Amino acid sequence: MHPTDHPPIRGLLFDKDGTLLDFERTWGPATAAVIAALGAGRPGLAGEMATACGFDADRMGFHPGSPIIAGDATAFVPDWARLLDMSCDDAFIDRVDALYRAESAKSLTGYDDVATELALLAQEHGVRIGLATNDSEAGARAHLEALGIAGHFDFVAGYDSGYGAKPLPGMVLAFAAAVGLEPAEVALVGDSAHDMDAARAAGAQGIGIARTPAAAAALAGHSDRIVRDLAELRRLLPPPGGPATT
Repeated sequence: MHPTDHPPIRGLLFDKDGTLLDFERTWGPATAAVIAALGAGRPGLAGEMATACGFDADRMGFHPGSPIIAGDATAFVPDWARLLDMSCDDAFIDRVDALYRAESAKSLTGYDDVATELALLAQEHGVRIGLATNDSEAGARAHLEALGIAGHFDFVAGYDSGYGAKPLPGMVLAFAAAVGLEPAEVALVGDSAHDMDAARAAGAQGIGIARTPAAAAALAGHSDRIVRDLAELRRLLPPPGGPATT
């Protein structure tokens, strides 16, 4: 689709990690702490758990194919349960989510432009704002509250909210319905191919945000448009009181 074919954007549905939050600075230390807690007292297990989820403990970062980058907990927790000789039941998944929620709160790092730009998007441009993440909904809400930006969001969904995880279109369609928009009037803004695939499946616009070289590489060939930050995203919207821009 050519940019001029897009209808004006009236709703922005944001991915969270890598879009609003610095992914590695937030989730690197958190993942190391969660692995240490789960594998306590079992020497050598931490390395196997790190390998299973694509985590590089030496640099507190993630390999490009890591399921933690774009997947939900069900993409890596079963491997951890197997290594721990535990059942991957709801109780274990809830334990992992709770550990991640607690540990990510300690390393939570939002991008510098988030609070200012979200306020401008909501107040000056009047767009409806939502969050669609493959994190848990409770974790997502905790992060938004901790960053002081929860009040800007009309809708928050995680992989466990009942709409399915990205790249399925459920969260996108649920947001559009919740704020009274057509899917084509919504843009899903994210840093992964999963985000763009979810937008496309829902009939929404997919705007990639390439804050890092890794995100730019992941988005290549998948997004309708790519921006570098939220200020550039805002310039895609109609100016307050003015005609639409494309």
